[in-house]
Amino acid sequence: MSKFATLALAVLISAPFAAAPARAVEISPFFPLPNSFDVKGPIKDGVLAQQISWLDDGIAAIEKARAGAAPDKLAELDAQLAAAVKERDILKSDATGRDAELARKNLVVSNINRWINGLARKATEQLKIAILKDGAERDAAERRHIQLSQQADDLEKVKHEPAFEAWGR
Repeated sequence: MSKFATLALAVLISAPFAAAPARAVEISPFFPLPNSFDVKGPIKDGVLAQQISWLDDGIAAIEKARAGAAPDKLAELDAQLAAAVKERDILKSDATGRDAELARKNLVVSNINRWINGLARKATEQLKIAILKDGAERDAAERRHIQLSQQADDLEKVKHEPAFEAWGR
């Protein structure tokens, strides 16, 4: 295959990914990691409710920040707010059918993956502290590392629950 053909194939394959929209909500000061990941009731409903609450809290934080924001930051805050509202509306939608359920599940899984990655980063930070420090600070960092790692593992298990995996099929 020629270089031109290879390049053309690469462009064709990557085009759908390049056109994909940016992630709506990232872990940030407006959308911090939840303090706990308790899922009550059916897994799907519990995780969905927790994510809607997480989005509601972040939207309220952005709206509060908008009130005192500098004019040059308003466009960025407005974009974050619009993306978060759109994501929340998809999660809260009354739409039924396979496509609507699959859209909800994809958002939920995407956020769970972000939370798992955020927990893993925090656990790694705590492990570094535990390695570099000694005494009570090391012990506290070791305990926090274990706690964060367990939370990430628990979230990973949620994604593999049979009822959760069947969602949207």
